[in-house]
Amino acid sequence: MLKKLLVAVAVLAVLIAAAVVVLRYVAGPSNGAAMLPAGTVFYASLNDIPRSALRWQGTALARIAREPEVKAFLEKPLARLQADPGAGEAGGILAGLKPGQIFVAATGVAAGRADIVVGFQYWGGKADFDAAVARLRKELPPGPESRESHEGDEIVSTSHGSFVLGSATCGRWGFLSTDPSVLRVLLDRVAGRASGPVLADSPDYRSATGHTLPAPDVTFFLRPPKIVDALLEAGASLGAEAIPEQVRELRATEAVAGAWKLDGPAQRDSIFLLRPGSAPAGVVARKAIRFTSPDSVLYVNFLTRFAVLAPLLRSALPGGGDAVAELAESAAESFGPEGAIIADWQNGQTTPSGLVAIEIRDPAGAADALAKLIAFFPEALVTERDGVRLFSIPSVSNPFASPTLALAGDFLIAGIDPAVVARAAGAAGPTLESQASFAPALPLYRSSDDLFAFVDTRSLFERAYNALRPVILFGAQLMPGVSQTIDTAKLPQTETITRHLPPIILSEKRFADGLLVESSGPFGVSQIALALAAATAVGAPGGR
Repeated sequence: MLKKLLVAVAVLAVLIAAAVVVLRYVAGPSNGAAMLPAGTVFYASLNDIPRSALRWQGTALARIAREPEVKAFLEKPLARLQADPGAGEAGGILAGLKPGQIFVAATGVAAGRADIVVGFQYWGGKADFDAAVARLRKELPPGPESRESHEGDEIVSTSHGSFVLGSATCGRWGFLSTDPSVLRVLLDRVAGRASGPVLADSPDYRSATGHTLPAPDVTFFLRPPKIVDALLEAGASLGAEAIPEQVRELRATEAVAGAWKLDGPAQRDSIFLLRPGSAPAGVVARKAIRFTSPDSVLYVNFLTRFAVLAPLLRSALPGGGDAVAELAESAAESFGPEGAIIADWQNGQTTPSGLVAIEIRDPAGAADALAKLIAFFPEALVTERDGVRLFSIPSVSNPFASPTLALAGDFLIAGIDPAVVARAAGAAGPTLESQASFAPALPLYRSSDDLFAFVDTRSLFERAYNALRPVILFGAQLMPGVSQTIDTAKLPQTETITRHLPPIILSEKRFADGLLVESSGPFGVSQIALALAAATAVGAPGGR
C-alpha cells in the first residue's frame, strides 16, 4: 500500500513539474520587467488585472458606488456615458482579450525620439489580439504594411507618417512597438530563446523597487538621468543653455520606482527616489501637533528647507533674487527646522481657517524679524487675546480674512482668523493625536522623519458637502442644462458617503540610498498628482 502511495506521489510530482514547464512556455515570463532590456528608461505595468478587479470591490470608492442612494444618483450620468458607442466597443475588445497584465515601456529615448513598447498578457484567443491591433491601426493614418518571420513568429509592421508600428504575438503575450528590433528580443524572451540581462535584474531597478509596496496592482520605474540627457540634447539643438546646478540636482536621482495597491478600503501607494547619500538632514520632532484641535481637517508636519532654498533662488532669479535669497538665509538662521500647516473647520462654518506654525531657532532673531516685518506697516495693531499677543495688519484685512501673527513660545504662528491663532498659541485643549479619526495615521506619523500629512476626509467631505449642497440645488435651477446630466433631487445624504471614507495619510522618510514617500486613503496621493497634471495639461494653451 505504501509503495503504491509513493508511486502515486511521484507520478503527481512529475505531472505538476511538467504542467509548470508547459504553462511557462505557453504563458511566457510573468511580467514585463523580466523580458525588457536592462537599459529600459521607463516601465509601467498593470500587474494582475483580474486580481485588481477583485481587490477593487473592497475599496471605499467601490463601497460608496454600491450604496443605493449613490447608484440612483449615478443612473443618469452613467446612461449618458454608456450611450457612447466607443465605450461599448472598448469593453467588447477587453472582454475578448481577457488581459491578465498590461505594460508600457520606453526602451530608449533621444532628442525627438522614443522607442515605445506595449505588452499584453492575455487569456483570450490570438484572433482577439489581432482584432484589437487592427482596430488601433484604423485610428492611425494609413500606410504600407510589411511582414517578416522571426523564428516562426510573425512580425507585422505598418508605417504611419513619421513612425512605424510593429505587432507580434508569442504564447500568451502580444506586443506593439515602434522599434521592430525590440519585438524580436521580446519574442525570444517569451519563447525561452534569449538570455542575458533584463530590467528586473538591474541593480538600480532592484534597489528602488525593493523599498516600495509588495504585491502591488500597479508598478512603475523611471531613470531620470536618461530623460535629462535627451532633454539636454534637444535643448542644445535649439540653442538653449543648461544651468549646471539644476542639471546636477536632476541627475542626482538615479531612478524612481513606484507602486500602487488596493488594500481593503484604502488605496496605498509608495514612491522611492534612488539618491545615494540621502541621509536625513534632520528629523521632525513632532512638536507642532499641539497647535491642532479636534476640528483640524488638515495637518502637515515638515522639515523646513530655508538654507537649501537660498542658492536656488539666487540662480532662478538672476538680478532680482539676491534680496529674496538673503531673506531666505535670514529665515534659515532664525527659524526651523520644524514647520506645520493646519486647517481647522468647525461644524457650521462655511469655510475652513488655516494657520502656519514655524519653529523658532533663534528667539532674538525671530523677534527682530517680526519687528522688521511690522515696521513695514505703520498701521499694524498689537492686541492681546486670552493672554496671547497678536500682531495684525488692518490694511491687508477684509471681512473674510484677517492675517494675524503670534509668538507662541518656540513657534511663530500665522493665520487668517485671530481667534484660531489665539487658540493655537494658547495650546489648550485636546489635539488631533487624541482623536479616533487620527488613529489610523499613528504608525506613519511616528515613523516619518521628513514630512507627514493627514487629511480627515470624513470631516472635510461633511463640511464641504453640506456647504455646497444648497449651492448645487440653487445652481441647477438657474442652469436648466444641468438636469440633463445629473438629477439633483437624488443627491446622496452626507452620511451615506462619509461612513466609508478612510483618512488620507502621507509620509516621507529618508534612507541612506534615497527618499521614500508613502500614502494611503480613498485615493492615492499619486492619483491626485496625476489628476492635477492631467488637468493642467488640458487647461494649458493648446492642451485641448
